[in-house]
Amino acid sequence: MIVRRIFLVFLLLTCFSGPCLALETQFETGFLTTWWKNDNHDKGLQVAIPLQAGVTYDAFKAQLLNAYVHTTVDPANSEKATLNHFLDTKLNFSYEMTGRLPLDLLVGCGFNLPTGYTDLSNQQLVLVSLPPDLMPITTFGEGLNINPYLAVSKEWTKVVAGFGLGYLQRGKYDYSETIQDYDPGDILTVSASMEYDFTAALQGKLFGEYANYGKDTLASDDYYQDGALKLIGIGLTYALPAWEIGASIHGIFRAKGKYYMDTATPIEEKKNHGNEWEGSLNYRYFLNRSTTLTSGLDYLTSAANNYPSGSYSYAGKRVKITLAGGIERSLTKKTKGTLGLNLFSMQDDRNWYHPGDDYRYTGFTLDARVTTRY
Repeated sequence: MIVRRIFLVFLLLTCFSGPCLALETQFETGFLTTWWKNDNHDKGLQVAIPLQAGVTYDAFKAQLLNAYVHTTVDPANSEKATLNHFLDTKLNFSYEMTGRLPLDLLVGCGFNLPTGYTDLSNQQLVLVSLPPDLMPITTFGEGLNINPYLAVSKEWTKVVAGFGLGYLQRGKYDYSETIQDYDPGDILTVSASMEYDFTAALQGKLFGEYANYGKDTLASDDYYQDGALKLIGIGLTYALPAWEIGASIHGIFRAKGKYYMDTATPIEEKKNHGNEWEGSLNYRYFLNRSTTLTSGLDYLTSAANNYPSGSYSYAGKRVKITLAGGIERSLTKKTKGTLGLNLFSMQDDRNWYHPGDDYRYTGFTLDARVTTRY
């Protein structure tokens, strides 16, 4: 009911998108499906129908996002688990100020409205107990989250530099039948980037991010605190009228997590996340004024953590390779369609998701979208 009311508000706003108010309205929907299997004969399927609406009026922008998702995981040695439900509703409001101050300014606030699915049954926990990077949607519901943020940027002749600051306040909810009254810690994020034009066609980028995590609690008792995250990366883009190619690489480095076991003194033995590196190569060919062909190659590797290989807390190496191809086409002056196919293979050494064996996963993701503006 809440989702329907929110969409009704956005539909009413679009009724006033005439020239007098100079509003621009955007709608997007589509079809996203991911299928995978591993060499243990486990299988999974996820199908999502995303729903996105946006309204822009001068420097103000409002966006709404949700999706209806069907997820099935069929383990070889246990019962199949299935969930069909809407996700949480994302709302975002922002205001952009350019040309009036020495720096360009963007201020905004995002909201996560708890319209999704929580309080998972023990059988449904398998849906959120899969290795990362296997399915695009791994969280089906949370509490009320509020995310104010601020970004500033400055442009010179060949350089653009930006700085961002955000604070995510996460609300309490029942995670599952056995994990009740769960209150995830808040997150403070700081980001920075710099772009440099070497030539008219060649552009370089340097970017970084730092995230600090608050303490998770269960029924007001300390439970866990994730280690601080640092990300740093570089990228290059070479663009000509007929085609464009880009490459980037970034690393993610996490500090030790802190576990609380009925004591105020945290257990902080070893680093429970290995360092992660991801490199991407993307190519776009502008076939004509209305059609663009896309392709890409992505390589992701995550090192084993610092726990002994015989420990239950051990997480081995993970390597994922993704090959992508797609097409973008203008269907009308105001409507664009995109179609993309990703094929992936992932080697996942034993970890807390499957502590007994190493697994290889293979699968695909098909993404079809239609976007219209008026």
